[in-house]
Amino acid sequence: MLKKKFAGALVASLALSMVATVAPTATAAPKAAAIAKAGDDCITAGRVAKGRGVEGSDLTCLVVSTGTLKGKLKWWYKDVTPLSKLEWVASSGVGGGYGTTAIAFADAMKAEGMLSDYTVSYKSGGSGTVGLGYFQDQKAKDFAFITGFAMVAGVASTKSKLNQADSKAISGLMREYEAIVVPTSSKYKTINQLLADIVANPKLPIAGGSKGTVDHVYMGLLVEKAGGKATEMNYVPYAGGGEVTTSVLSGQTVAGVSGTSEFASFVKAGKLRVLALSSPSRLKSIKGQTLIQQGINFTFGNWRGILAPAALTEAERVNWLKAVDVTRAGDAWKATLVAKDWQNQTDYGKDFEAFLASQKKDITTTLVSLGLA
Repeated sequence: MLKKKFAGALVASLALSMVATVAPTATAAPKAAAIAKAGDDCITAGRVAKGRGVEGSDLTCLVVSTGTLKGKLKWWYKDVTPLSKLEWVASSGVGGGYGTTAIAFADAMKAEGMLSDYTVSYKSGGSGTVGLGYFQDQKAKDFAFITGFAMVAGVASTKSKLNQADSKAISGLMREYEAIVVPTSSKYKTINQLLADIVANPKLPIAGGSKGTVDHVYMGLLVEKAGGKATEMNYVPYAGGGEVTTSVLSGQTVAGVSGTSEFASFVKAGKLRVLALSSPSRLKSIKGQTLIQQGINFTFGNWRGILAPAALTEAERVNWLKAVDVTRAGDAWKATLVAKDWQNQTDYGKDFEAFLASQKKDITTTLVSLGLA
C-alpha cells in the first residue's frame, strides 16, 4: 500500500503537469497588455505590458527584428540579448534524449536569432552524474545543461553528492511520453503478453535508460501493476535511446523502453513495433496503441529542462530566461513540438527551481518505494 501511494503521487504530479502544458497554438488575435505573453500580436508600437514577461519583467509592443517572426508587431522583450556560442552538455550517449533535446532547442534558438552557434558534448555514465559533474566543474559561462527526470533519479539512485540546485535553473522545455518496443519479428504483439512473461520469468532482459531513470521507473511500475516485483525484473541500463535501440534490434534484450522520439524513425522504417505508449491517446509521430487502449489505466511521462552555470550574474540569468521565452514564441520550436509529439513546459527561473525541488522529493520517494534506490 505504501509503495502504491508513493508511486501514485508521482504519476499524478506528472500527469497533471502534462495536461497543463500542451503545445502552443497560433495567436488568433492581438492581445491586450493585461493578458499579453511574449510572441502575442499587439497593435500599438511602444506600448508596455507591465509585468507580463518572465519573472514579472515587462514586454513591449514592437516590430521583431530577427527570426521566424521578423517584421511582425509582437509583444516582445525590448532588452533581450542573443547568446553567443554555447556548449550544451548532454549526460547521455549520442542519440539519447538529452542530446536530442539540446539539438532541437539550440536549433530553434538559432532560427529565432537568439543563439549564434553551438556544440553538444556527450558525457554519459553514472546515471547522468558524469555529465552533471562535468558541467558544474566548468568555470566559463558559455555552457548549458539539459536536465530531466532521469537526472533527478540518477542523482538519487547513485546517492551522488552533486546538487542541481548549485546551478541556475533556467526553464522547463518539454514533456514526452514513453514507448515500449520490440523488433517486428518478435512474438510479442501486445504489452499484456510481454508483462505476463516478465512476471513468469523475471530474467527476461529489458533495455532502457540508466538505472533509476524514467524508463526504469515506468517499467517497474508496469511490472508491479501486472503482479510482479520491480526489484526482480532484469532491467538492462544503457546511457541513451540509441544504445537501447541497438540492444533490442541485435537481440541482446527482448524489449526496450524509452521516449517516443528515440524510437519513432525505427518504427516508421518497420524495424521496431510499439507494444504500448504511455500517452492518454494515440500519437501522430509514432504508430502504436496506448496502455489505456489495452486495458491498463495508466499514463506516464518524461520531462527535460535547462540549467545554466552558477557563475551567471542576475542580469545574465534573466536574459537567459527572456531568450528562451522568445525562442518558445517563434515558429521553429512550435514546429518541433508538433513533429516530435512533445508538450511545452513553460516554467521559468524560480518556478522551474521549485519544480526541480518537488521532483527531487517525489522521484526519490518513488525510487525508494520500488526498491530502486
